[in-house]
Amino acid sequence: MTEPKRTALQRLVDGSAFQAVVLSLIIINAVVLGAETFAVFKGAPALRILDRIIIYAFMAEIGLRIIAWRGEYFRNGWNIFDFLIVAVSIAAATSGLAALRAFRVLRVLRVITVIPRMRVVVSALLDSIPGIASVGIVLALIVYVFAVIAANLYGPAHPELFGDVFEAMYTLFQVMTLEGWPDIASQVAQTHKRSWIFFLTFVLIATFTMLNLFVAIVVRVVEEDSEPVVDEVIENQRMILQEIAELKEALAKRG
Repeated sequence: MTEPKRTALQRLVDGSAFQAVVLSLIIINAVVLGAETFAVFKGAPALRILDRIIIYAFMAEIGLRIIAWRGEYFRNGWNIFDFLIVAVSIAAATSGLAALRAFRVLRVLRVITVIPRMRVVVSALLDSIPGIASVGIVLALIVYVFAVIAANLYGPAHPELFGDVFEAMYTLFQVMTLEGWPDIASQVAQTHKRSWIFFLTFVLIATFTMLNLFVAIVVRVVEEDSEPVVDEVIENQRMILQEIAELKEALAKRG
């Protein structure tokens, strides 16, 4: 393939129209995979044919990208992620095992590679793992400390909730998620009238403080990862305005 044709192919696969077609196929594929979970559509020939067509389309798309970019294609981590998803989904679609066929749903993750903004969010989540891990360790220590206290205070009267440290940690995890925690607190309050102090303190520390730290870390990393994108957009706008000014100046001299 000659270099001009290769450049044209690069423009094609990176163009907005091509991306829109790929995104549409991903959405259609997601709908098909969801429809197959209903008994009325399970094993429908039309859905199986459509599934195969989408698989072939994804294979063709990846092939075009590799032809366009050649070795450079695999230098991008997102391209490798995209390639692995398609490879796994092809193996799952051609396998007769139901467990493997379930992995076809991984194709839906290709939305991340198609939409740049979603790549920024995922990158931010990955970059925030060290900070989240540190907060998670602190949170685990807090839960453990409160679990030991609860097991000693309320374990004898409520062994099903705080019989030992592990049961207490599981119960406190339910309290931390705010799912049904008033029922747990009310049950303990029947035998310990001042237990509300314990639960209120734990909810304030573990839920409203520590969990908000997770959100704060992710938001901070998203802002940091978005700064290069914003700077690039501003630089492109500056260059465009400069070119427009130079063009006006050239036209004015001709006039």
